[in-house]
Amino acid sequence: MVSDHKHVDFVETGTGPAVLFVPGSFAAPPAWRGVQKMLPQTYRFVATSICGYGGTAETRTDDDLDMEHQFKVLEAVAERIGEPFHLVGHSFGGAISLASALNGTMDILSITTFEANPLGLIKQGTDTALFDQTRAMSDAFEAAYFAGEPDAASRIIDFWGGAGSFASMPEIVLQYCRDKTYNNVLDWRTAYAFDKTAADYAALSMPVLLVRGALANRQMVTITNALAAHVPRARSAIVGGASHFLITSHAKECAKLLGDFLAGING
Repeated sequence: MVSDHKHVDFVETGTGPAVLFVPGSFAAPPAWRGVQKMLPQTYRFVATSICGYGGTAETRTDDDLDMEHQFKVLEAVAERIGEPFHLVGHSFGGAISLASALNGTMDILSITTFEANPLGLIKQGTDTALFDQTRAMSDAFEAAYFAGEPDAASRIIDFWGGAGSFASMPEIVLQYCRDKTYNNVLDWRTAYAFDKTAADYAALSMPVLLVRGALANRQMVTITNALAAHVPRARSAIVGGASHFLITSHAKECAKLLGDFLAGING
């Protein structure tokens, strides 16, 4: 689809209550196929991509990378959906989903996040050095990219997914990560600039399901705990044996959690 003369991914299958799936960085709508196939086929599945990934245009620049760019993508998709919908996001797509809900321009029935990573919430934990460590890692990643390190993206993939995650991916995925590394540099800058506290997320009034892997890193545990403690209608779930890329590695378990959550809302 085209919105404001820019292309935005819009992939739609099925009929029923609308569920919008938002993938994270280095990803596109196919990232959700495993989960979608294992959900009850009684929903209208819609998927998009965030700025710079899949078929969604990159509208950000070094000097203009506000979260508003991501809001426009989801708002354009929401307009085409044309009805209230359930919102599902993974990783940075989960962070964008939560941020978009705070923005208050869409009629969202519920939110489910799989390892959403709003970075400002790392500051909410008891380990005061954790945010500085995260910033040092992402700064080193950015420096490596601009220095020409071919696999600079591995620093991010392994940070969230654990050592060896990048190397274990198929070559076609590795090359896509290489091609999209600059977009991920912008993702990190956007995420740091959207500096909301846990108390800000208390404004979310819809049901929220927060899912993380049992092998999540300390940053993800801190973020998820902060959201769970402040979002009024939040519930949490942990997928055993899973790390950051759980929507592909543990699609069946993720689909079960999401399906049960949606069924409870739709009655």
